[in-house]
Amino acid sequence: MAAMKELPCWTIMNCENHTCAARLFPERECWEVVQELEDYRAEFNVCSDCLVYVLKTGLLPLTPQYLNQLASGHHCPLARP
Repeated sequence: MAAMKELPCWTIMNCENHTCAARLFPERECWEVVQELEDYRAEFNVCSDCLVYVLKTGLLPLTPQYLNQLASGHHCPLARP
């Protein structure tokens, strides 16, 4: 299995929203897609707190084991309720 860092955001976040904007542009990072959306996610910069962003950018020194533990039960900020 690929390293978690290499997986798409919808796999990391167990997202079932198949019409998600991130899935429409799989070659781009989800936080890049969010910047082009005209809604609260870009306005409030929700991606900086997202597990996917932290994992893929490496901005926080977290171990892979800890990141896996954090990932369980979290949901994607791109998913609509």
